[in-house]
Amino acid sequence: MRTVTLEHINQNIINHSKNANATIRTSSPGKGRRKKSRTRTPGEVKALNEISVARWQKAVKAGKISKVGKRVIYYDYR
Repeated sequence: MRTVTLEHINQNIINHSKNANATIRTSSPGKGRRKKSRTRTPGEVKALNEISVARWQKAVKAGKISKVGKRVIYYDYR
C-alpha cells in the first residue's frame, strides 16, 4: 500500500488549484459573480413600504406625477 504524507497532499492542492478553480468558474451557469440575496424581515418590509408610500404621496402633493397616457404615468423624480 502506498503512503501519502501531508506535505505531498498540500503540494498537490497547490499545483492543481488554478485548473480546479478555472473549471469551477466555467462550469457554473451564468457569467460573473453570483448575486447574494437574503429575505427581508417583516419589520424591514413594513418600513420600506411606508417609506415608499410616503415618498409617492409627497410627489403627488408636489405635482411631480402626471398622467401622460391611458396607462402611462410620468414621475419627475428630481
